Amino acid sequence: MTRNEAKKIVMVISATYPNWHPLDMSFTVDAWASMLESYTYQDISAALKAFIVSDTSGFAPAPGQVIGLLDRASNQELNEMEAWTLVSRALRNGYYGAEREFEKLPPIVQKAVGSPSQLRNWSQTDSESVENVIQSNFMRTYRQELAKKKEMRKIPQEVLHSLEQSGNRLIENK
Repeated sequence: MTRNEAKKIVMVISATYPNWHPLDMSFTVDAWASMLESYTYQDISAALKAFIVSDTSGFAPAPGQVIGLLDRASNQELNEMEAWTLVSRALRNGYYGAEREFEKLPPIVQKAVGSPSQLRNWSQTDSESVENVIQSNFMRTYRQELAKKKEMRKIPQEVLHSLEQSGNRLIENK
């Protein structure tokens, strides 16, 4: 998103939230442009419109709220039960075909399961434990993985790259 496009976004917010008075409009536009640079104007504009028409608080949105709304609309993940259904099916062939069944799972479900050997171990557990304890543990882990993925999607790629490079430098200096 360009600075001029960010200016349009800020102007829409100013027009729809008359109580919103940034201290320095130029700085506000620059801040929004910086936060939204990896998004398209069309996407942010649509997310802002959705925010405005559904808002009942009367408070202007922060960039993260608009990004969060855009993220929810564009990334439909499996819910916990849908993910568990895939794992449950994989368990049916989980002893001899653990690796093959594990590879069929979506990446986020693979992360929640852990490894093909975990799938193999679960397939050998009695069905009552699988449907109670293992299912509950899997669903909690899956929920955590979804939350991490959701937070990571909000961070601009340039920032992720910079953080990754900083982490690599720290590792090299040890």
